[in-house]
Amino acid sequence: MNRDTFKFLSELSINNNREWFALNKHRFVDIKTEFEDDIRVLLANMSAFDDELKGLSVERCVYRIYRDMRFSFDKTPYKTNFGAFMTKFGKKLDRAGYYLHIEPGKSMICAGLWFPSSALLKAERRAIYDNIEEFRDIINDKNFIECFGGLNFENSLKKLPLGFDKSFEYPELLKLKDFGVVKYMPDKFFFEKDWIDKVCKYFSYTKPLNDFLNFIIDEEQY
Repeated sequence: MNRDTFKFLSELSINNNREWFALNKHRFVDIKTEFEDDIRVLLANMSAFDDELKGLSVERCVYRIYRDMRFSFDKTPYKTNFGAFMTKFGKKLDRAGYYLHIEPGKSMICAGLWFPSSALLKAERRAIYDNIEEFRDIINDKNFIECFGGLNFENSLKKLPLGFDKSFEYPELLKLKDFGVVKYMPDKFFFEKDWIDKVCKYFSYTKPLNDFLNFIIDEEQY
């Protein structure tokens, strides 16, 4: 990845206005093209372990840098990151997938199901409750733990949701509002020649989690 990617995004965070962006549009076009090329290689590599990604176009995965300001208090016109969410439908919510986020000092790789609808959230909790041993085998996998440290518990309920036995041994899993993992990466990681190979390997550890979560969606069990 080009170092100017991080330089450009850092400068954009300070000069988040249309005038500056217009003057630097040529840099953005070059950086965006390179990012999309990297995602194209990543998708090709990941399709070796996840058939859902075969034939998936980059355009369906990469987010636009232009912000939707209609319903936001933040009226700056541009995002200060590059991002791509990869599922068989591209950047589709209500499906577990793989997310790459490039932002100076805040880059990360994530996987899982984020911001599910209330109906899907309820169904996923029920699936975890009914298949707890299978789910725990997935999230306790050695590579999964060593790479991501386990599930992300930042977005959780304080109390057990209604409809579940209060004696359930792992209530923290049912309190989750998202089911995913996050691994923060230093900027310098993306200057390594084999960073795409490493990201691909990290994502491969999360496929069993995505498969578990997507089974409920594909079977329309909600």
